[in-house]
Amino acid sequence: MFKKAIIPLFILFFLGCPKNEECISLKEAEEMVLYEIVGADTMEWDSTKLRVYELPWMLEEGDTIKILKLTGPEEECEDTALVLPNNCWYFFIDDEPLMDWIHPCRHVFIYCGGEYEVIESVYMTDYYYEMIEIKW
Repeated sequence: MFKKAIIPLFILFFLGCPKNEECISLKEAEEMVLYEIVGADTMEWDSTKLRVYELPWMLEEGDTIKILKLTGPEEECEDTALVLPNNCWYFFIDDEPLMDWIHPCRHVFIYCGGEYEVIESVYMTDYYYEMIEIKW
């Protein structure tokens, strides 16, 4: 009798468990940034025109990242503490690499399912010195 009760519970437990969402790889996220956001397939790599950086490890749901978010047309900014809603890969696009800071740049978050968020900014984050430049 005990064995008959355990087997259905065992099956129910494993069939009813939610599956962890598979996350895209860093390479897949990198390709999304380069080809969907930057348009790297339409230009040659030139470090004087645009630079793209990636954080080599994934940020986790609940992590906080501070961003100087662009809020208006005249480079009006707001200090923003973004709490990540999901695990994600983080990329930084420097749109004017030869200029001193403060200048246009973008923070890109590629979430596990492949959706992404781009935040217009004028400054790098604390992760900048841990990031690796991507060349195409």
